[in-house]
Amino acid sequence: MKHAIIKEQLPAYLKADKPQKGVILVNVMAVTGMPRKSLIRAFAWQQKRSNWKAPPKLGRPRKYSSEADAALAFIWEQYDYPCAERLHDEITEAVRIFARDGMWNYSDQATEQLWDMSLGAMKKRTTAMAKKRGLMRGQSTTRSGPLLKSVPVFFGSWKAKAAGHGQIDTVVHSGPKLMGSMAYTVNYVDVATYWQEPVAQLNKSERATLTSMETIKVRLPFPWLGVHPDSGSEFINQLALPWFKANGIEPSRSRPHKKNDNCYVEQRNLVVVRKYVGYERYDCLEAVTAMNELYESLRLYINFFQPTFKLVEKRKVVTKANGEKQVKKSYRRVYDKVKTPYKRVLDRTDIEQSVKDKLTAQYETLNPKVLRDTIQALTSKLERTQRELGYHY
Repeated sequence: MKHAIIKEQLPAYLKADKPQKGVILVNVMAVTGMPRKSLIRAFAWQQKRSNWKAPPKLGRPRKYSSEADAALAFIWEQYDYPCAERLHDEITEAVRIFARDGMWNYSDQATEQLWDMSLGAMKKRTTAMAKKRGLMRGQSTTRSGPLLKSVPVFFGSWKAKAAGHGQIDTVVHSGPKLMGSMAYTVNYVDVATYWQEPVAQLNKSERATLTSMETIKVRLPFPWLGVHPDSGSEFINQLALPWFKANGIEPSRSRPHKKNDNCYVEQRNLVVVRKYVGYERYDCLEAVTAMNELYESLRLYINFFQPTFKLVEKRKVVTKANGEKQVKKSYRRVYDKVKTPYKRVLDRTDIEQSVKDKLTAQYETLNPKVLRDTIQALTSKLERTQRELGYHY
């Protein structure tokens, strides 16, 4: 009420001379009950406020609407929070799939903005949305086998290896204590295509590992030609080596204490197995069954909808000083275009067309949101199964 009266009387107060201002002050004092000094200050404050104007907005105008940001967040979530470099080229295909299945509820304008979004803008947004995500570290249970000398050592470039040659490793699910029987994941990664096949087993015995490898061989969409483990006895033993020979699988192994020789599968152990299963302990048969049920959906999600980087070469950084070249120790890594393992399979000339046609038909039946929702439900089931039926040390 008082502010309205002061605002109404301000124009007359500013035009009045000193005696007239005194009359206005007396009248306003009678109505509002304010002291004379407070009223003078109120008129001065109102004068400054009426002359204030918002400064012009600096910088470039906003290019992407909030709806476009929400659409990006939806795809980023359904593809399980990949970096912008992996997600950028998948946006068009993701929109097509969600629109096909009636899950795309964004306007045409937001969709077009999402299609036109640059890699830098997408990287800025996905980085802001992923600030609080982190990973833990685990333990190793690798033990050298007695038949190491019967398997040749291989290290170096994998460029000459055809599709079907891959690396294999086990991931222990022991929690903080390596004691008793516990679950393991046998994880296979095809180096040429990055196709991945994880299988869970209750222990790391030779028979259990061989059964997991038989499952991997059946699930692989193309022939399994070569296997490259570390020095673990679960892969190099009297059961596995004859099985490799009978199935036409060429074995090789990493150098002892050279973890980078198996870098492809080691990296996928972290970003797939540890990301979705975690570092908790699983030590009962029911939990292994639930984990394998999870992997049946996860393998489809990873292979069909998760783009990956592939290193093409490492270039030495060369600088010129006094007209002469000086080679630094650092390298610049060069990657090819990010693709899903499914698309890498389609691009290979050494894989039969019938295999590609079968995968394409399967791809048209899949949806990343449906798979991700299934994975989340199965992850909760796995944790609940261990909590209810597992051993608690």
